[in-house]
Amino acid sequence: MIRSLKGKVVAIPLAASATGLAVARLVAEDDGDLLLGAGTAAQLRSLETRLPRSDAFYAVQVDLERPKSVDEFFKIAMGQFGHVDAIVLETMKVAPRATLSEKALGLGARRLLHCLDAALRYSAGDLHVINIAPVAGRYAIPVATAFLGARLATGKSGGGPAPKLRMSVVSPFDGAVSDDGTLARTVLHVLREPRTPDIAELILRRRLEPEVRDRRPVAARSKMMVPM
Repeated sequence: MIRSLKGKVVAIPLAASATGLAVARLVAEDDGDLLLGAGTAAQLRSLETRLPRSDAFYAVQVDLERPKSVDEFFKIAMGQFGHVDAIVLETMKVAPRATLSEKALGLGARRLLHCLDAALRYSAGDLHVINIAPVAGRYAIPVATAFLGARLATGKSGGGPAPKLRMSVVSPFDGAVSDDGTLARTVLHVLREPRTPDIAELILRRRLEPEVRDRRPVAARSKMMVPM
């Protein structure tokens, strides 16, 4: 594992969310460069005031529903930093699987596709996509389709070296998200890994409470009577 993210450029298109902001702060503390996105002008202003002023991050407004806006976001990244090493994308609000609608699944898949399509247009090296999403289930098929389609597109690209695409899906177990920063720290850990499988899923779950042992004397405990 690398010691810091110095020299690495991390794009977070939804940095105004609680998770996006937490990840951005950890990346900044780890000396990484940041391109941050926000959906509205108000979110953009809030984002700029909640992070320390630095040349290491650049924030722009982006609409993940509009491919042209997403393309402009990554074009700015190339102009500002020259390359992008990783994308951290919270494709949909993490929630228990039972509450996920087909509309939410479609929205998450479109956001992922728009980011992959735009980022790969400007990438030439190793691109690591970290997708924060619900535990697989119905969402596994559109994620896999988007990833395999992007891999196929990079393999057929001509005129230069094809980027190497990797994807890590980070999922809180059954939508249970703690507020202690565990999710953001896990994303930072994945970003620091120099080599990971082409596609991987990490599932976080709350620490189970230790089992309480019966401290009564043996003689006072209930006994099982076995007929002889």
